[in-house]
Amino acid sequence: TTMAMGGMGAMTMRPVAAIELPAGKAVELKPGGYHIMLMELAAPLKTGASFTITLKFEKAGLVKVKVPVREG
Repeated sequence: TTMAMGGMGAMTMRPVAAIELPAGKAVELKPGGYHIMLMELAAPLKTGASFTITLKFEKAGLVKVKVPVREG
């Protein structure tokens, strides 16, 4: 999927099988970079609410993360 992001030009989004997490280094999920796209939600997300997602790590296994819903 290709889309324009405010002043950033055209960007292509494509799924990845995994994200490399180097030991001792931060990996940030953010718009314009790696991010998690939520699809086919049962209801719209509401600012101030939160939900839980489960991430799968090679060594740590399944880890549940509470995600706050923020505006913008």
